[in-house]
Amino acid sequence: MKTAHTLVCTLRLLSAAATIAAPLVLGSALVACDDENDPKTWVKRLDDPAQKGKAIERLTSFYEDGMTKVGNNADDPSIKSLLDTIVDPMTKVYVAGGLDDKTRFDLMKFLSETHDVRSQPAIAKALTSYENGKTDDEARVSCESIKFMANAGTKLDQTVVDALWGVFAKFQISKAKSQRLYQDMHDAILAVKDPSYGDHAIDKLKVPVPDKPSVDIQQDQLSWWQLTSVQIISDLRYTKAIKQLIITLLTPTKTATLGASIQFALLKMAKDAEPELIKALNASDPDYKIPGWDDETDKGVIARVLAQLGRPAGRDAILAALPSAGTGTSRTELAQALVQMPSDPRCEPAFLAAYKAVPWDDTDALLGINPRIALAQSSANFYDPTMIDWLLKEMKGAPDYAGRAVQLEAEAKLMTPDKNDDVAVALGNLKKEMPADGFAQVQSMYDTTNAALLKCKMDVNCYVGILDEPIPLKPPTAYYKQVKATWMAVIYGGSAAQAAATRTALLGKVDKVKNTGARIALVEAIDELSPKGDVPSADALDKIVAADTKAGDKDVISTDNTVAQVAWRLRVRGQ
Repeated sequence: MKTAHTLVCTLRLLSAAATIAAPLVLGSALVACDDENDPKTWVKRLDDPAQKGKAIERLTSFYEDGMTKVGNNADDPSIKSLLDTIVDPMTKVYVAGGLDDKTRFDLMKFLSETHDVRSQPAIAKALTSYENGKTDDEARVSCESIKFMANAGTKLDQTVVDALWGVFAKFQISKAKSQRLYQDMHDAILAVKDPSYGDHAIDKLKVPVPDKPSVDIQQDQLSWWQLTSVQIISDLRYTKAIKQLIITLLTPTKTATLGASIQFALLKMAKDAEPELIKALNASDPDYKIPGWDDETDKGVIARVLAQLGRPAGRDAILAALPSAGTGTSRTELAQALVQMPSDPRCEPAFLAAYKAVPWDDTDALLGINPRIALAQSSANFYDPTMIDWLLKEMKGAPDYAGRAVQLEAEAKLMTPDKNDDVAVALGNLKKEMPADGFAQVQSMYDTTNAALLKCKMDVNCYVGILDEPIPLKPPTAYYKQVKATWMAVIYGGSAAQAAATRTALLGKVDKVKNTGARIALVEAIDELSPKGDVPSADALDKIVAADTKAGDKDVISTDNTVAQVAWRLRVRGQ
């Protein structure tokens, strides 16, 4: 059906044709008619209130049809030419306002899909005008566009940067009606990485949280504003925020929700964070003395972060703090941190002294298992097979079979060909007291590790080759063959002369090993072989994480959190 405007043009042309023989009046009879297929025609109609809605609809269809014709190639010259014509005037229409809800959203959706830098005034307007439950979709598509442009390296207007923070700062998950909105908002604010967000994030972290927060406070303050603020600081590596991060970490009402993210953020800023963490450990800065901790558990919180950094200064601070540790909890946490530190002849004696100072009946540790059992389990991460004799002796003193089973796992990882008979005897003794179903798993774990040991004995290349073998789904302990291979590769290939070659060989297997337990053991072995750090290995691990993320395998991606942390340790350790 012709529009009224088209019909008028047609009638005028017919009238002009009828007077073709009258040249004197021809000029007044002919009129210029707009081309309905020219975007410029519809741009003009944006100024007409009666035609504005139809013009927005028609201009959007020009873009959609054009993208279809060029296979959604936004870089096609025809698309760029079209956007040069329509984006700016359509942006001005949005900013001017006065549109009904549907038209306003349709316009914002179109502008956001163009990812055009000229649409930013409209994006800023959509965010500053946000109304919960009413303009959710407009804010969401605006955030999607910001994320795209930021990731593409587009220079964002400060008005957009400020508007995004403004809507984030007032947005409440507890009142949200759209999960997609807060996910897109979260992703956009992390993508922007604007330095101005650093100080804003510090202010958010300073907001107190009560001892027993309501569900709404838990959602809004902790899981939204403060967790996102930690992630912003982490991505910016905003060293000015280090002190506030540590204070937040040591605030009992915040540690459980924010602790892991803060630890990762501090790892990224290890060189600057380590001195502050040491102040918190040795109580030399009163700002870090925060009430609410029992059994010196705050020392354990700091020790875990220092262990994650894995640097010599942190190791030395823990060695200095251990003798004065006043509880089994703090003593155990400090000693466990030592196994993750760069090798030093003082570490094992200090570890064993801490173990000896904790009695079997210690009940003040909040570790989930007896502190001696926790330490025995951690001892395997020294990668020192001489500790087997100590483990076998201590295994006899464990108060129950559950503890002895944990100790046997550490022995299985460390045992060398000359010690597998001794571990087999300990296994036989354990069989006499464990229920058959529980013991079957311990037996399977031992058999799997022993199979690797018998196959390769002292051959590092053989152990590395085991990492190429597929891991069957059953038994559930099948991956221990690969775990054992990583331990023995370090034990037999970790000398100063061999460590670099062994590390390179293990690094070449990470992408092939998808099993969670085996991959974690593998990257921890690489970490152990890099006491002074190794940036090329860190870069290689980062590429694996990026490829896994792109592939979308959720199980592998969950494991890659550890891979990413090891990559950062390798990068910052040598700073």
